[in-house]
Parts: sequence; C-alpha cells; structure tokens
Amino acid sequence: MTTILASAPLGLMLSDSSISDGDRVWVGRKVIRYKGSLFGFAGDCDEAVQFMTWWKAGQTGKLPHFRNSCCLILSPSGLTHFDHGLTAQKVPSGIETIGTGAKAAIAAFEALEYTNPRRAVALACKHDAGSRAPVRVYKL
Repeated sequence: MTTILASAPLGLMLSDSSISDGDRVWVGRKVIRYKGSLFGFAGDCDEAVQFMTWWKAGQTGKLPHFRNSCCLILSPSGLTHFDHGLTAQKVPSGIETIGTGAKAAIAAFEALEYTNPRRAVALACKHDAGSRAPVRVYKL
C-alpha cells in the first residue's frame, strides 16, 4: 500500500511513509537513491531488495521475483517504469504514479496543474486507506 509520484520535469520523486505487513503498520522509506538515480517501489519489500540486488549487479544473473511490485526510476535521462513482469517502459510525459494511491495522486497533481506534487501526494494519503503521511520528497 503506497503512493509514489515522480516528475522528471521537476526532478522530484515523492512518497508516502506507510509500510505494512498486513497486521502492523509503521513509518519507513520507499525511495532509494543509487548512483544519481531515485528508485521508488510499490509492493513487496522483499521483491524491492531483490530488484536492487539485480540492478546493482548490472541487471545480470538471476532475475528477481517481481510479480507483486513495480518500480519507478527517475534519472537524469528521464523516468522509467518497471511493471510486474520487469518490463522497462520509458514514460514519455516524465510524470507517473504507482501504488494504491496512484490514481488519487495523479488526479490531484493534474488538478494542481502539475505544480504542487507534495500537495498531490498529501491528498492521496488523505483518501487512500493504504497511504499515510508524512510525505517524503526526494530531489534528483
């Protein structure tokens, strides 16, 4: 349960802070900075760890189990979305959201004329049962 919004035009990635295991909820980080890029994960924490291990190895070796997760990578060259099948897709607009709060966040961001991503994620947190403040902001 997550809300992550990335905007390549603004050079920002934002996330909520709620991590859960089904029975418990705690505050944690969902965005990892690695070699000048930001990696935002929605889904299974173990799969995020496997993905980062695979990525750091140069995307070689055993493919990570990535069936219950997705990832946004914001780099100086733009925004890429990895779906559940590890299919990399460049995001032409440079703006994307993932997680259970994705629809709320992108609708709010559009309504705010793409100028206030922090407010957009905060609104998603208010309306998505799986997302919680505080909103974390990461600058590329």
